[in-house]
Amino acid sequence: MIYLDHNATTPILEEAKNAMIEILQRPLNASAVHFFGREGKKIVEHARKRIFKSVGVVNIRDYQLIFTSSGTEANNLLFSNFKDADIFISATEHVSILGHLHFASNIHTIAVDKNGILDKQDLIQKLTNSSASKKLVSVIFANNETGVIQDIKEITDIAHSFGAIMHSDSVQAFGKIELDMVFFDVDFITISAHKIGGGVGAAALIGKTKYHLQPHIIGGGQERGVRSGTENIAAISSFGKASEIATSNIKTNYQKLQNLQRYFEHNLKETFPTIKIVGELVDRLPNTSLIISDDKNKKAETQIIALDLNGIAVSSGAACSSGKIGVSATLAAMGFNDDEKASAIRISTGFSNSKEDIDYFLKIYKQINSELNN
Repeated sequence: MIYLDHNATTPILEEAKNAMIEILQRPLNASAVHFFGREGKKIVEHARKRIFKSVGVVNIRDYQLIFTSSGTEANNLLFSNFKDADIFISATEHVSILGHLHFASNIHTIAVDKNGILDKQDLIQKLTNSSASKKLVSVIFANNETGVIQDIKEITDIAHSFGAIMHSDSVQAFGKIELDMVFFDVDFITISAHKIGGGVGAAALIGKTKYHLQPHIIGGGQERGVRSGTENIAAISSFGKASEIATSNIKTNYQKLQNLQRYFEHNLKETFPTIKIVGELVDRLPNTSLIISDDKNKKAETQIIALDLNGIAVSSGAACSSGKIGVSATLAAMGFNDDEKASAIRISTGFSNSKEDIDYFLKIYKQINSELNN
């Protein structure tokens, strides 16, 4: 099976897997006061330091890292602290942020252009119109569907000029591009282990300590009292190991992934000149290609099933929910029509992929298109 769905989850790194296996063989609970508890606590704190370093944080007294079970939980933890604020989000956020529009009236959506780039003037206008004393701006660093990268430094500067706190869901960006939290001056970021080769079940909300968060899970007071519940030490350990590996090899991996992306997109458009690659004119993640067919009969679900039957795993642009192929809010915000949104499929590569994988995809994709046209 050729796996081209790394933005959903990426295979666990051997070193991260071994770290988990070793820990799972011991009765570790970081809250216990005996030997095994102390060992568990050391492992958690070691991972915390590794992850801090991987996001450019040297002075850890100025920042806090709260381990959670997922990026979705981390985003919800932050948003639960801003129910009394005006919240400004981009129209192309992950569903764990965009979904809050259905449950809260204090959230304002910032428009994006046809390439998926945030409309900064719209952000400025909405911040200007806000009379709230407490404001949060949340903009995804790199979109999970299109790979489009936002200018987080400039957006952060705008947010701060209005006294707003800045958060960026950086789950897809982390490990693929340089992510220096101090340089970008963001107040909070969200990252996740299983997107970079760590184990499923660990993520983090990292923020400046001057902002005090209230917990949304009450219990034993773990994670500085912000996120109660026994820590998933095995997943957290793998998170620390994976973050160290991913960030230490980031330039080499970026170049490899970008070369694969260029090879794939060039050859795809050679065969299918009318196909659209979403966001191809702006800065994107080097592993992500969201492609749209010009044939309204080529539904994403049909293509995904056909590819799966031929040993290739990809997803639709809107595959962010459990087992669902829905309508992409990202593509809707970018102005794509219903037929275009319905045909979009996402190819997201990882470090283990090769040109041979791409060649096989192109061969099968050509075959599938030929069959669908008959």
